[in-house]
Amino acid sequence: MKEKKAFITGASSGIGLETVKYLVSKGWKVAATMRNTKAADELNKLSGVKLYTLDVTKADDVKSVVQNAWNDFEGIDVVINNAGYGAIGPFEGATLEQIQLQMDTNFMGSVRIMKAFIPLLKQQKQGVIINLSSIAGRLGMPLYNIYHASKFAIEGLTESLYYELRPFGIRVRLVEPGPIKTEFNGRSRQDLVAEQGQGYEYIVTTINKFYNKTFSKAEGADVVAKTIYKAATQRGSKIRYPAGRMAKSLMLINKLTPGSWMRVISRKIINI
Repeated sequence: MKEKKAFITGASSGIGLETVKYLVSKGWKVAATMRNTKAADELNKLSGVKLYTLDVTKADDVKSVVQNAWNDFEGIDVVINNAGYGAIGPFEGATLEQIQLQMDTNFMGSVRIMKAFIPLLKQQKQGVIINLSSIAGRLGMPLYNIYHASKFAIEGLTESLYYELRPFGIRVRLVEPGPIKTEFNGRSRQDLVAEQGQGYEYIVTTINKFYNKTFSKAEGADVVAKTIYKAATQRGSKIRYPAGRMAKSLMLINKLTPGSWMRVISRKIINI
C-alpha cells in the first residue's frame, strides 16, 4: 500500500497535535505546521514528521510553506485545515479588528491553504481536503456569533467545492467536533468584552458558567483525530463527519427538531 502523506495546520496542540500522533501511528508521514515550532517538543520526537513555521493569515508564507512541503514530501495526499481559535462574547463588544481577525484565521486561513494546494492536487489527480468545522458551523448558540460566522462560511464553501473538485479526483470533507477538551475554551479563546451599561452582564455570566461545565465533561481530542482519519480514508460522497458523542447527539436533535423549538429548548437549558 502506498505510504500516505498529510499536511496539517495548527499542529502544536489540541486536535492538531493528536491528529499528527494518530496519523503517524497509522504509518503516515506528516508535514506539521504551526506558528511557533518551539512549542512542538512532542512532535520533534516522532519519526515521519517534519515541522514548518506557518501563520495562515500570511498569504506569502502559505504559498512558500505549501510548496516546500509538497517538494519535501514529493506530493501530499491529505490536506487538513485545523488552525483556528474562538472569539467569544457579545457581538456588540466585538471590534471590527477582532471580527476581521476571526474570519481571517478560521475562514481565510483555510482559503489560503486550499488556493495553494488545489492546483497541485489537480496535477496529481487525487487528494483529500479536510476542513475542521464544528457543530458551530451547523447551529447557532449565544456568544459564539463571529466564530459561528467563520464556521458557517467554511461549511458553505466546502459543500460547493464538492462539486467543483470531484471531477479532478479531489474529495472534500468537513469534520465537525462538539465540545472537546483542548485549549479552545482556554488559551485559544479570545473574549469579546461589552462595555458596562450595554446590559450583557447576566447573559455572559450565565452562559460562560454553562459552557465551562460543558467543556469540563467533554471528550478528548483523540476522538477528533480518529474522525479525521476516517474522513481521510473513507470513499464515497459523504462530506460531513461529526466528531464525538455530543456532536452526534446535537446534530441528531437539530435534524429532528424545528428551529424555533431548538432555540426555546436551548434557552431553557442555559437559563437565559
